[in-house]
Amino acid sequence: MPSEIKKINEKSVDTFADFAGLIKHTARYLLWLPEAQSLRTEKNRFLKYFTLPGRWAWDVFFFERNGVIQRRDRGFPDVRFCDNNRKSYSDAKKLLGNTVGKKENFEKLVLNNEKEFWDIFPYDLYNLDFSGTCFPDDQPPFSDTFRAIAKIIENHVSPNHFPFSIFLTMKSLESQTNREAKRQLRENIETNRADTNFTQQINNLIPDIESFVSCNFVDFIMVSIPKIICHFTRAQCDIEVKARAKYSRFNRMDGNFFITKFVFKFIRRRQRTLSLRNDNYIRNVLDIMRLDNVQTIDDSSISAEIKVSLDGLKRYVHSLNETGGQMANENSPS
Repeated sequence: MPSEIKKINEKSVDTFADFAGLIKHTARYLLWLPEAQSLRTEKNRFLKYFTLPGRWAWDVFFFERNGVIQRRDRGFPDVRFCDNNRKSYSDAKKLLGNTVGKKENFEKLVLNNEKEFWDIFPYDLYNLDFSGTCFPDDQPPFSDTFRAIAKIIENHVSPNHFPFSIFLTMKSLESQTNREAKRQLRENIETNRADTNFTQQINNLIPDIESFVSCNFVDFIMVSIPKIICHFTRAQCDIEVKARAKYSRFNRMDGNFFITKFVFKFIRRRQRTLSLRNDNYIRNVLDIMRLDNVQTIDDSSISAEIKVSLDGLKRYVHSLNETGGQMANENSPS
């Protein structure tokens, strides 16, 4: 089955239920909200936001209700969104009103220079919440997803638009991950092992790369994804890996797997001159090679406050759905 159809089917059957679930909302509340609010305070204004919201656009209304983005008239003028599922896009568009979006996948929107993405670029916050893996088994190892992320980062450098943040969510499932991509990711770790800055830390965490990948694939992804993003930025800007987290999932199609989540903040380069030694990169890789700072989200993470937040968000979104998205603006905390 082509990856486009596969992604659509998975999202239709499985992902929508997850978007309304308590574990998913706990991740929103614990990982996304603090970073979004911090960036909102730092910018001293409402944020420009790009998202892959799903049919109910939970994240958009969650951030609205927490004062991160602004709703005006019947939409969000500083928000852009996309979805390649016709039904999902149509439902989200109904709720989001005049907010500009497109029925398209994220990668094509960025790489093909579609105006619906680039018309208000650069954004302050990108929420790339994917339902599949970032290394699909029918794409080249350096997938379109990462080509698009690299292009976004590069286009922030020229106007010196910092800080900005990217939330990245992806499925960790070895059977759906490109074989050549896995080989190159393993090779990347082995290359770092030969660097004296990282040898001890990698030896401690990953004595044997093959067994690590086969027995700890989710941890392999928790290490590999931020290393790729840090590599993109080495010559362009500094980066803070603000959070890494995972939570378990199950469905009939895939069985047991993990959802992995990353929060990255991109800032102006602190080093005034480029040198062979990039201290920011070294610090980040050393931190990435520690798995004790990866958060596991499970039922024990769910607080009464998070339950109240989700209940309030559901009531708000369902009210919007009943009125065709024409509810009065509300910015009260959920």
